[in-house]
Amino acid sequence: MIDFYSQALTYLESVQPSAPAWLEQIKEDGLAQKVPIIRDDMGVFIRMICALRQPETILEIGCGISYATHWMLLGSPRSRVVAIDSNQQRVEQCKTYLEESGYIDRVELRNCWAEDFFKDNHQYFDLIFQDSTKKGYAGMIDQCYQCLKPGGILVVDNVFFNGKVFGLTPDQEKKYSNGVVSVRAFNEKMAKHPGFECSFLPLSDGILVAQRIR
Repeated sequence: MIDFYSQALTYLESVQPSAPAWLEQIKEDGLAQKVPIIRDDMGVFIRMICALRQPETILEIGCGISYATHWMLLGSPRSRVVAIDSNQQRVEQCKTYLEESGYIDRVELRNCWAEDFFKDNHQYFDLIFQDSTKKGYAGMIDQCYQCLKPGGILVVDNVFFNGKVFGLTPDQEKKYSNGVVSVRAFNEKMAKHPGFECSFLPLSDGILVAQRIR
């Protein structure tokens, strides 16, 4: 049986304008290389957020091969993005794709771990998009809060961890238990954080949208 959400996605694909061919190529390359990329419904969502907010500055934590970066710039092409990733090869791929799409001048690529970036960062951002190693989510809350402008938005993907936060099978316990603990801790800490107004959305693999309110 096809569930309602799957039916909705199929229907929306038939009525929404298709993504540019070059963006589809980035997606195909990511799937072929087994590089984690956001789902298309997440792409549409983050593009809408950027279109509505028109953030001057964006921090992307875990840019992969730039699939999400391009979705955000489609919504707000005048934004300036600092995109970081610990994988040097993927950062090089990002550069190539951004040159091909014409967005290279809008993006500052950094090959580094998020923790190292935050140590030396002196910038403040209107929007942060986080889609990195799940075990690091909980430990980055304070850093994200500190570098967000008041009123700024934090968007976090995969807060359901592919459904694993709902429970693990015995075969998954050894490999994923630490990641599940971290994501659950992140969700619970964010929900109670006095500086954020949070909404958890059952879209894609679970999305958190949080606004810095103080």
